[in-house]
Amino acid sequence: MIDRIKRLENLFLQEINAIISRMTAAGHLGGFVTITSVHVAKDLASAKVYFSVFGSPEDRKKTQEQLSLLRKELGALLRHRLHLKRIPSFSFEYDDTPEKASRVESIFKIIEKEHDHEK
Repeated sequence: MIDRIKRLENLFLQEINAIISRMTAAGHLGGFVTITSVHVAKDLASAKVYFSVFGSPEDRKKTQEQLSLLRKELGALLRHRLHLKRIPSFSFEYDDTPEKASRVESIFKIIEKEHDHEK
C-alpha cells in the first residue's frame, strides 16, 4: 500500500505541475508557481499539495486564493485525465522551504566572508 501511495503522490505531482504551469502561463496565478510535493493520506480520501511561489507576497496570497478556489476543478481535471476510481480531496499549503534554504545559504555566505576577512 505504501508503494501505491508513493506512486500516486508522484503521479499527482507531475499532473498538477502540468496543470499549474498552464495556468501560470495564462496569467491566472501570481508569480512563478511550483508544486513541490504531494502527500496523500493512507485512506486516499485527501491529499495535501505543497507549493512555492517565486514572486511578491501579494503573488503568494493571490496564488493561495486561486488554488483554494480551483480545488474541485483540479479534482475533475485529474479524474478526467487519469481515469482513477478515486481522486482525493486536495488542500493547498504554502511550502516555505525554498525561502528557508535561501536564508541559510545567505548566512553561510556571511560566515564565509567573515572567515575570509579573519585570515
